[in-house]
Amino acid sequence: MKTTLIGIVPRTEFVGSNYKVQVNYNYITPFIERGVSTIILPLKDANLQQLLYECDAFLIPGGDDIDPKYYNEENTDSKGIDASVDELDEKVIKHALKYKKPLLGICRGLQSITVFLGGSLHQDIKKAGLQHDEYEHTHLVHNEMTHEFCKNFKDNFVINSYHHQAANKIPEDFVVLFKHHEIIEAIMHKELPILALQWHPERLFTEESNIIFDYFCLEAKKYHNEKQ
Repeated sequence: MKTTLIGIVPRTEFVGSNYKVQVNYNYITPFIERGVSTIILPLKDANLQQLLYECDAFLIPGGDDIDPKYYNEENTDSKGIDASVDELDEKVIKHALKYKKPLLGICRGLQSITVFLGGSLHQDIKKAGLQHDEYEHTHLVHNEMTHEFCKNFKDNFVINSYHHQAANKIPEDFVVLFKHHEIIEAIMHKELPILALQWHPERLFTEESNIIFDYFCLEAKKYHNEKQ
């Protein structure tokens, strides 16, 4: 029997004249610890659709900004845009939605899920006039609603923060789980196993991080077992 497989969308970086395609190992570690295999998806590949079919779930990790054209805005404050990364994020997100596969978005991942499923972003939190307190890249979040997923979380807990953009309008069929003042910190699909966080649970391992990765890996294994 094949193992449960999570596809991870890579990020890119220019180092001198070299164009790097990579994934931070911190994203992979939680899956190794839970007995789940991972594959780094290619930016360009004639067999991409077949690779997507082979995956049971997907991770959309952090990264640079998304081209605002996808939410019908001019670029005023978005940085580090890479068309190939935007295109792959969109393909993976829409594949996961179509086939009802588990999907986890982290930081930019939340923003990608928001944008490519019909929502929009604040291109810069400060210029939008939104309150977003930070102390050494951490702050509290609070529970926005009673939701089955939130029952194991404290009403308030500490997260990390490494972003200058935030979700504005969330997509249809999503709910807001956690907020920090006016900033949306987590969203979830009302029916499907699609969860997105604005913070990095793979960097700041807490009780909440374990809840998140336990949930996601359980959903991935469930999908894997049901398709056999």
